[in-house]
Parts: sequence; structure tokens; C-alpha cells
Amino acid sequence: MDFNITAGEEAVVFHVASLVQDGLSPTDDDLAKELGEEVRPMLQSLLGKGWLVVDEDRELALSPIARHVVSSRRDAEGPQASQ
Repeated sequence: MDFNITAGEEAVVFHVASLVQDGLSPTDDDLAKELGEEVRPMLQSLLGKGWLVVDEDRELALSPIARHVVSSRRDAEGPQASQ
């Protein structure tokens, strides 16, 4: 796993984590519709670096290590204010 990700990639990881936590199963097309086509190269990069995985239905999820990183980061930052 490549831990060197850009700020944009990190934002995508946390966005996917938030969607999954809300019970959604986003695909690359869902994210491209929501965030714009420019997200596709970041998704491809995150897949290659091991941060994201894709299931047989093309749904994106965090890899086990990425889930741990996101969880640890949220624990360190404490409770977030609702928006």
C-alpha cells in the first residue's frame, strides 16, 4: 500500500468513507456525477495505491488498511460537529 496520497485523494477517501458509513455503496459513476469527471483519475490512483477496492458490482469501498487509517484519524480528531 502506498501511503503517499495527495490532499485531493485524501478528500476522496474521506468522502467515500462517509458515503459507506451512511449505508451507501458508491460506484465510480456515482462519484463522477457528484464530484465531476476529474475525480476518475484520483479513483484510479487510489485503487492502484491500495486505498480503495471495487467489488463485482463496481461498488467502491475502503481497503481494510484505509478503513483503519480513516478510523484512527477520526478518533484523533474527536467528534465532528454536524453540518
